[in-house]
This record gives sequence, structure tokens and C-alpha cells, in this order.
Amino acid sequence: MNFKKPSRKAFMQFTLLILAIFVIRAWQQQDLSAGTVPSFTSKTLSAEVINSNPVPNQAFLIHFWATWCPLCKWENDNIQALSADYKVLNIAIQSGSDADIKQYAQKNNMRLDNIINDNSGSLAKLFGVSGTPSSFFVGKDGKIEFVEVGYITTLGYRLRLWWAGL
Repeated sequence: MNFKKPSRKAFMQFTLLILAIFVIRAWQQQDLSAGTVPSFTSKTLSAEVINSNPVPNQAFLIHFWATWCPLCKWENDNIQALSADYKVLNIAIQSGSDADIKQYAQKNNMRLDNIINDNSGSLAKLFGVSGTPSSFFVGKDGKIEFVEVGYITTLGYRLRLWWAGL
């Protein structure tokens, strides 16, 4: 088997692609909250009151998503797996009425007790979210340890939450 040595042009194109990815990620994350988690209280789709207070001795996740976001749909199983072991605030941004989101959640096997409908976008604005999915990994001290925009694997979520919980 003969393998051709990559050309200088191919190397430059690959380098530019990687650079573009980093620039886009930096732009998406420029206005996102850092430091202490903004305080809020809201009702979930199951009418439970939920807040952004830290969980004693455990990290938690604040995850912004939308029903119209294809990456969010791919990531849904990862979020549902996490919600069995961690506190997850699952915030739907501008995705319609509670009934619309409930229908979407039931179709996609999502828990209703941690989904918040942010139809007005006020929570997204509070956190500086401009792209979905956006994930805030909060340490047990209530400080945001990591922020990610885009798809994350279940292992990626678990490792970040483990690290944030140290």
C-alpha cells in the first residue's frame, strides 16, 4: 500500500479548518457567564420549583438547548443519562409553549421534572447564551467551572462534572 505524503496545500487547509473551529468556539463563548452561577428559580414542565443553588458536595449541569436544534437532539441521550446521577437544569430556549416542549420531550424520552421552558429567552440572556447547545458545569461551591458550546459526549460530560466536583 502506498500512502502519499500530504501536500503543503492539504496541510494548510487542515490548519485553517482547525483555526476556524477555535475562532468560532471563542466567539460563541465570549459573552457566557463565568464565576458564580446567576441565581434564579423557575418551574419545570412538571410544575416543580427548581433553582440554581449548588448541590452539597456535588457538581451539577445547567444545559441550554432548543427543540429546533439538531445537535441538541443528538445530545439528548447524553443529558438524560447524566440526569440519573447529577442535578441537571435542562433549559429549553425559545422552543414554543409548555405543551409543545412536553410533546417533544415525550417523543424523545426526556424527563419533565428538570426541563424549564425559557420561551422568552430571559434565562439564556442571564447566562449570555447565544448558541445551542450550551452547557455550564457548576462546582459544588456554586462557581461555573467549565462552559461548552456544541455537542459533548456522555463521557465528556461525566469527566467535566467529575472535575468540577473536586
